[in-house]
Amino acid sequence: MSKKQPNRLAQLIDHQAFAGSALPKTLADNMRLYLKATNEVKELLVDCLPEEILNTCWVVGLTSEQLILSVGSMTAANHVRYLQNAYLQVLTEQSITFKQLKQIRVVVTKTSANNHSSKQSLALSANLSKPCKANENQALSQNTKRTISQAAEHVTTDENLKKALLRLVNN
Repeated sequence: MSKKQPNRLAQLIDHQAFAGSALPKTLADNMRLYLKATNEVKELLVDCLPEEILNTCWVVGLTSEQLILSVGSMTAANHVRYLQNAYLQVLTEQSITFKQLKQIRVVVTKTSANNHSSKQSLALSANLSKPCKANENQALSQNTKRTISQAAEHVTTDENLKKALLRLVNN
């Protein structure tokens, strides 16, 4: 009989598992702890956090007094930081695991699966690699267009200026 060979197209982790290798015990234990804590946090905060944040939220660090959460965007991180005291109260009152918790830290992770800004940054880097001419007209960014249109709608009182600004944004 010939020895069974792993699939050449399989990922490295599959090859390692086939070969009998495993994660180091401390790393595997930490991973189990963080997954258990992640599931518990998501269960406790399901009524508090928006679904978009819950989907990208992971426990990446845990001590008796500090919980470190990873989220997928700066907006989500700011949301969690802003309501940190309310989330701390829910976690400490409803869980034995988080009873002594005093602080929640939030870090932002970029993953291509849940963050469309990586696609934008790839497009931006592709544009930056092309040589730019100094006098060439460049299109306005979406953020600039939004700012100009909001200013035109809510700040500007002169109708001619308002129309001109809206024309600028639309062209």
